[in-house]
Amino acid sequence: MVARLLASAPGALRFTALTGGVSSDIWRVDTGGETYCAKRALPRLRVQARWEAPVSRNTEEVRWLRTTRAWIGDQAAEVIAHDESAGVAILRWYPPERWHNWKTRLLSGIVALDVADALGRALGTIAREASRQPELAEAFDNADLFDALRVDPFFRHIGDRYPGLEALIRQLQTDRATLVHGDFSPKNVLTDDGGAIRILDAETATWGSPGFDPGYLLAHLLLKYQHRGQPALLVAAARFWSVYLAETAGCFPDLDARTYRPLVGMLLARIDGKSPVEYLSASQRKRLRGLASDLLAAPAPPPIDELLDNWSRLSGARHGG
Repeated sequence: MVARLLASAPGALRFTALTGGVSSDIWRVDTGGETYCAKRALPRLRVQARWEAPVSRNTEEVRWLRTTRAWIGDQAAEVIAHDESAGVAILRWYPPERWHNWKTRLLSGIVALDVADALGRALGTIAREASRQPELAEAFDNADLFDALRVDPFFRHIGDRYPGLEALIRQLQTDRATLVHGDFSPKNVLTDDGGAIRILDAETATWGSPGFDPGYLLAHLLLKYQHRGQPALLVAAARFWSVYLAETAGCFPDLDARTYRPLVGMLLARIDGKSPVEYLSASQRKRLRGLASDLLAAPAPPPIDELLDNWSRLSGARHGG
């Protein structure tokens, strides 16, 4: 399949399996002096809990990447070739000598604020431009896929422990206003030393809430702050949110409220859902679990910038690094 998509002889291909993902088989493919990335979605994800999802998500990722390149250019990873029936995509190779995974950098203490700015600008541009093209709602009518990959494993799976998640689930089922990436986390961003970005892994793309993607990213930055206690992570979160607000000004009423529940729900999902983060200690999980539960039950949620300003005090994370 890869040979056909690349118009190459099968014997001329050299495959190297890549690690780190849970939802797809991913290979580096070398042929004729060129390097590519080949990706095929798995019907069952590689996590401890049983988690199955439609392999059609490979096609939705390709559709998201090709759609958003019209708005953010090379910041969306480039699709070289795709076979929808086989669920195989060939993507441009971004050499690790230049391109670094943003999650890895953040966990090592490297917090580049220009990357946070670039992500806020890119995501805000996508949300704004997509909202002006309502016909995309039909093209990305992926409610079932989004439920299988996000709502069920992240929120419904722990709903009996956190009844406040019911309101979040209702929001995600009814708030349909723009194009959503669905997995907008640091692990799906490549960056270079100059602050350029490449956004990957849009398998969960759908037409949905403008608060989901920013809440998702902010939650991951707060999780890493809980782990490292590094103030720059909170600065990055605030910068990202400020730029996203500026790019979407006037597009989405009540954006703070529409972002608050996804943010707080995501904190709980990455502690107790089907795919918990690997870097938090037991004591950090316990503290964050209690805090997120209280925030989810808050009768009058604070503005996001206020939440970020107060996060150091609320979370009790020790400053370091």
